[in-house]
Amino acid sequence: MQPSDKSVLTPEERLQISFLLKVSVLTPEERLKLSSLLKAMESKEQALRNLDPMVLDLSIREPAVGSPIGHVLENKLALLSLARKFGFKEILLATFNVSMPEIEQVDDAFCKLLNERKEDLTGTFGFASPGKFSADQKVFNADISMEKLKKYKIPNAIFDLDITKAYVRVEDRDNYLRELAATIKWTHENIRGDNGGAPRVYINYQDGVDAFFEDWEWVARVTKFLATQPIAAILYEDGKGTALPFQIATLTAMIKGLMPPNIKLLVHMHAGNGMENASIMEALLNGADGIWAGFTREAATNGHAPSSELLANLRRLGNQIVEKKYAFKQMVPIAHEMTKINTGEQTQPDVPIIGRNAYRTIHTFFMQDKNQKMDLAPEAIGAKPGWRITMSSDNAVLRNRLNEVRPGTELDDATANRMRALLRSDLMAGKRIAYDEPNNLIDLYVRATTKP
Repeated sequence: MQPSDKSVLTPEERLQISFLLKVSVLTPEERLKLSSLLKAMESKEQALRNLDPMVLDLSIREPAVGSPIGHVLENKLALLSLARKFGFKEILLATFNVSMPEIEQVDDAFCKLLNERKEDLTGTFGFASPGKFSADQKVFNADISMEKLKKYKIPNAIFDLDITKAYVRVEDRDNYLRELAATIKWTHENIRGDNGGAPRVYINYQDGVDAFFEDWEWVARVTKFLATQPIAAILYEDGKGTALPFQIATLTAMIKGLMPPNIKLLVHMHAGNGMENASIMEALLNGADGIWAGFTREAATNGHAPSSELLANLRRLGNQIVEKKYAFKQMVPIAHEMTKINTGEQTQPDVPIIGRNAYRTIHTFFMQDKNQKMDLAPEAIGAKPGWRITMSSDNAVLRNRLNEVRPGTELDDATANRMRALLRSDLMAGKRIAYDEPNNLIDLYVRATTKP
């Protein structure tokens, strides 16, 4: 008697399955416990959906830090135009607290040109370093970077602070805070702010994460001191990108808890450990008011969490505030143009959200649907959807990609199945062929439609 691949359940087995079906139903206690988890998640979603994040745009500066070719004058002009085109109102214009500040750099030429053209600099910022007292503590000397803010009529200032023990000895901390207060005072006395008002002074903890791990009480003291000063915002960054999201959440909550409501908190995360976007979200959920970032990933060692990705993710949550504020339909084209300026190359294919492969579907299972929660349709951000052939592609992808490379080509399921069978046989024969390439795909189609 031939063995059968069919199996008949015994009465005992049927009884066991019936029992398992009953016990798999959630109890009221389980449902209540799990529902509370869902409510906590939905509360976070709602907070992000209602958020109106402050965004200080760094597209003119951030990419230049890690760019192998730097920025020339024309690049900075183009980036300023693109940042404004997307809708950014607060823009970092120049960085003057650089090594060898006495040697003119492109930032100087850029600001001079904007002054000559009488450009409206409302909402722009410049980076500077705090000044210092003389040895006898009687005379305050503004840093050369501060003088340049005044010289180029930049209305708002960001001061970089290095506060780890490597830069500020414990015995020097009181004097450091006095110099910081004098710096803020000098800025208000010498810088004419937006529309003739007071300048906005932002303070950045440049090594804030390291300082937090080293001596959190010192970071708290600096924050508490700044809370007494006429500043508009505190900034901090994870310059090496090594902190984890829950650590960023704690640091954010600590700083925010010591600040009055009128002083805002902005964060900036580098891509050292791959947690940069998650850290941004945790910061926002723990009190941060926004971010300071470039629009694209290019930055420092290996990139950072850009504003484009944050704004796109808020958009996928249904945040209509950011949707109305920014030119989302231009997001991808603007990002690609910026990357071309920054690197001289096209955006890398696998960059999240704006990469050239982000919306090139390899299997219909992976398509994003505007009606599905958390999906972000390509047209919402100006991306062009497309198709890409891999060894896992289904018939619909083969059909659509073939029509991209040879419009009007009919491809029925039988032929598509033969094409997929040929893909497998080629691999079995040791042939690795990139069938997404137009010529290779057409050749595959011809092979599948040619009678043996």
